[in-house]
Amino acid sequence: MVQISTRAADLWAAIERATGARADVRLTVSSTRISVPAPPEDAPSWGELLKALRTADRWGSVTADGRTDVWAQIDEDG
Repeated sequence: MVQISTRAADLWAAIERATGARADVRLTVSSTRISVPAPPEDAPSWGELLKALRTADRWGSVTADGRTDVWAQIDEDG
């Protein structure tokens, strides 16, 4: 089992809590990236999601095949 930093684990949990969706976690030597399907525009969860995203080192969104995902990245000090 691969371990991630406490900071990344906290962000992962906050994103899943805010969206109610299971997040995808990708690890590299120097970072952890967490992505999740974006909630609908009018979802009340956006406030909590944005609060969580702002704790990341970088965050954004990507749209492909008609689906928008929100991602957040923690740069690990390795």
